[in-house]
Amino acid sequence: MTHVLVVAPHPDDEVIGCGASMAKHASEGSEVTVAIVIARERSLHDELRSDADFTDETRKASAALGVHRWELWDEPSRDFLPSRKTHLDLVRLIREVRPDILYIPHRKDGDVEHRMVNQLATEALWMATSDFFGETGKPAPTPRLVLGYEVWAPLAEFQYAEDVTGFVDQKVEAMRAYQSQLRHAAWDDAVRSLARYRGAVATGTTHAEVFEVISLGAPPAS
Repeated sequence: MTHVLVVAPHPDDEVIGCGASMAKHASEGSEVTVAIVIARERSLHDELRSDADFTDETRKASAALGVHRWELWDEPSRDFLPSRKTHLDLVRLIREVRPDILYIPHRKDGDVEHRMVNQLATEALWMATSDFFGETGKPAPTPRLVLGYEVWAPLAEFQYAEDVTGFVDQKVEAMRAYQSQLRHAAWDDAVRSLARYRGAVATGTTHAEVFEVISLGAPPAS
């Protein structure tokens, strides 16, 4: 079984960045785990929505994509700083999941917190695979593939493209689960359109998602 771990800065980033790939992994029998680091930012449109409402959005989005397990860490939005605690939380999760494939925000994404989570995940991965840090169990093997996904700033250059034809409807359904976000922009239309464009230019198929290759390890043993 392939184990997939997605680290997202904010609720809905996992859907925008690699939602269709997540659904494809799940359809192939992989176990997909999602960790969302930073709490949902409240806007003037959210006065009548409770924290439980926001959690339910993530639950519905995860169900639409076939996610096996998800965690919300609720770090403070716009005051987020990677700490020893967040590093060890992610080290713990990496060692528990032992991912074959790890998805994180790409290094040059346009949101500063996305870039901070990229750095957090990169550092935590090194810690999780090292025998120096013993607080959270035994070291995990190095993932065979670490990919950076696009959210706020589309990738100017990419090294990997996944044909997600047949899985974009699930991505759109998951995006629509985040009703609080759709009040600000038509993200459901946006993710379908971007996947269509990426399919046309990157894979010659109906839909695709593209990624920065951050790390490429050894292939699985045959």
